[in-house]
Parts: sequence; structure tokens; C-alpha cells
Amino acid sequence: MSDPTRPIPTQSADAVSQSQENPFDYHHQKEWRLESGDSQSPIDIRREDVTPADYAPDENDTIVVHVTGEGASVVDNGNTVQIVLANSTATIRGRHFKLMQAHFHAPAEHTIDGVRHPLEGHFVFKAQDGRLAVIAVLYREGVENEQFAVLVSAAQRDVRVPVDSFDAAALVPATLNCYYHYLGSLTTPPLSENVEWYVLDEPVALSSADIEAFRRHYAFNARDTQPLNGRPLLKYTL
Repeated sequence: MSDPTRPIPTQSADAVSQSQENPFDYHHQKEWRLESGDSQSPIDIRREDVTPADYAPDENDTIVVHVTGEGASVVDNGNTVQIVLANSTATIRGRHFKLMQAHFHAPAEHTIDGVRHPLEGHFVFKAQDGRLAVIAVLYREGVENEQFAVLVSAAQRDVRVPVDSFDAAALVPATLNCYYHYLGSLTTPPLSENVEWYVLDEPVALSSADIEAFRRHYAFNARDTQPLNGRPLLKYTL
């Protein structure tokens, strides 16, 4: 997950020079400076570590995303293909968040029982109090995803390109009522912790051509899985 507070590059000389000084060298991850402790992301979601969530009648555990396509743009920011959206929000377990951006990693950063999907998307949200929450979507190989193809083909390095038509529903499962939840970190420097993760259980299909088109931008921009270190890992099935 990219830092949502990191400035989005523009087509200026400064931005181009900054993008060439890429601090996210995925082939030398052990050299990344760790500013936090033992609650890092991503993780391998293993069934033996998962606890079914308890439910209380007065708690709202649903995830409802309100994404509008108006003002959407896409950029290859030097680390990933990123979508920037205006006036999009989510209600996550009864709390209000604003969508900061969405981006993709190849291969997937989270694994499930050691199985790694070809791609993973991160929808990064921020609450008014600064709390970060990420909805992670795993992508499997299957049928073509026209919306994903449009985004990747439009992405240009360090240039925000407007997207005429954006349908976020094409990039997430039809229902968001089954997910894994744990507390972790950003998956890129500064690797800050206290990030809420919601990894959706149902993958979304992309064609092999869709996946290959992204890999032409980034063949490998995924952080290695990190130890759970005893953190609670809950599964919600609503």
C-alpha cells in the first residue's frame, strides 16, 4: 500500500527527477528503513491463524463504498498505477472514511495459505482523525475487465490523465460481506503502522492480457509477506 499522503507527481521537471530517485526498490526490500515495530503488512493469511469474528447486535460490521467516477484520473507515479478520485467515501464498520487513492501491486502482496494471486488492488481511505483503512482486492486470471484495461492503457509516467468513464464496481467483488481484518502497516516506506486492513475474500477476474498490460508498467512491485507476530486475524462473513 502506497503512502496516501505522498504527493502525486505532475509533469514538472522536479517531479520527473524525484520519480527517478525511486526509494521503493523491491529487489532490495531489506534495505528499506523500518520506522515502526512488529505489526507490518502484508501477511500470509493462514486458516490456522484466522479467528471467526464475534458479532454483536448493536455493531455494524458492513463495508459500504460510495465511489463516484466524476473527476477520476490515472497516473503511473513511478511505483504503481494509481487512480485518483474526488468525492468518494466509504462507511467501514459504521465509521466514515474518504477515499484518497487506489493502486495496484503485481503479484499480490497478501497471500492466502501461501497462494499468491497475480495482482492486488488497494483502495486507501482516511478518516477525519487521520486513521487509515485499506480495502484490499485480490485479482485472479479469468475474463477481460474492461475498466481495468482502460485505466492501465491510459496511465502515463508522472502525468495525471483524466478518465472519462470510471466504474469502481468493476474493480471490486459484487458483495463486500466476506473479509479478513487485521491491524498492519503501509507496504511501502515509511512502512507506518496502525493501518486497518480489510482483505476481501472473493477475488475479481482479470484477463491474462489485462495482467500482462499492468506488468509492462510493473512486473514486480510487491512487498514480501511479514510475520503475523501474534496479531488478531479475524474473518467476517456477514
